[in-house]
Amino acid sequence: MPSQWGIGSDVLIGYTMVPGDLFEDEQRELATNTNFGELVAWDGIGDAAFGYTERLPVRVAYHTPAGHTMGAARVGEHTVWVRVNRSMVPLEDVRPLLEKVVAGVSPAMHEHQIVLPDECPAPDHPVIARVFGEVEYARGDAGWGCSYISSHGWALRTTGYALSPEALKAENESSARNLASGTTRKVPAPAGMVRTRGTDDREWLDFVTVDATRQKLEVSLRDAESGSRPTGVSEADFDELMDVLIQAWRDAVG
Repeated sequence: MPSQWGIGSDVLIGYTMVPGDLFEDEQRELATNTNFGELVAWDGIGDAAFGYTERLPVRVAYHTPAGHTMGAARVGEHTVWVRVNRSMVPLEDVRPLLEKVVAGVSPAMHEHQIVLPDECPAPDHPVIARVFGEVEYARGDAGWGCSYISSHGWALRTTGYALSPEALKAENESSARNLASGTTRKVPAPAGMVRTRGTDDREWLDFVTVDATRQKLEVSLRDAESGSRPTGVSEADFDELMDVLIQAWRDAVG
């Protein structure tokens, strides 16, 4: 589902495109971060389920200090989750939503490997084919979000957000802090856009903001197994891929 950023909650609902061990991996990782969080196992939801709430004293990336609350469940080979960001939503309020999502789990979720609206770049786009490789799985939303997994095991995820005026101000302030700290750097962008790139070599990560329409785009490219930047993808390659994604995003959201 496309999410809306603003004062209040940012709600994300999703499921894995490819069967795997995401549920167990995420549960194990969250168990190592309970200094500011609470991890609980939930019985009676799918084959296994957990809830997690993070209560950070300060969360400078957003304009509220609340962290996030989430729930995840495994049903056979499927993993589904719900997540509420920047809100003091208690775990007991997230559980009923997760139960509703689990009730909708169907084999059809994985029967069709590629399900993309026209608003997303086609999986056989020449730039995607050259830089990213053959697309094996893809999902998209006209709202706007497009995710791809290639035969190399690489994951390309694009997410567009509509920002409230308050959220736009907070995001721009956060971007300025990240630039000052060196965690991001500016890269060339068309007129009217601000584009920054993460300096962490674990993934290619770009952020694009258009103040006039209060729109934000986030794009990440990584090797799903190693969690690092895909071998052989240069910065020039990623720039060419970003040009395609930015144009599709602008055509979709205006």
